[in-house]
Amino acid sequence: MSAEPRNFSQLWLDFARGGAYNATFRKEVAVVDNDLFETLERRVDDLLGKYNALKHEHAVLKEENQKFRAEREQLKSRFDAIIGRLEGI
Repeated sequence: MSAEPRNFSQLWLDFARGGAYNATFRKEVAVVDNDLFETLERRVDDLLGKYNALKHEHAVLKEENQKFRAEREQLKSRFDAIIGRLEGI
């Protein structure tokens, strides 16, 4: 294998030597302002609200489903009883 120099600029990779990268990174972090964090906070709060609403809806639907299953079993029992009486006639 030969040690050919590679061009990473096409991958948008910027390899700085020494501590240059670290200094650049610190400057970029300092530029990030509170607006980005506030936007992120609003989005997270919105998602949490939607999650809680869906969780509540799921609980309501689960309870409703149990009621329908119980009603179905009652109707099935009544239907079987009616069929039994008709067969006895």
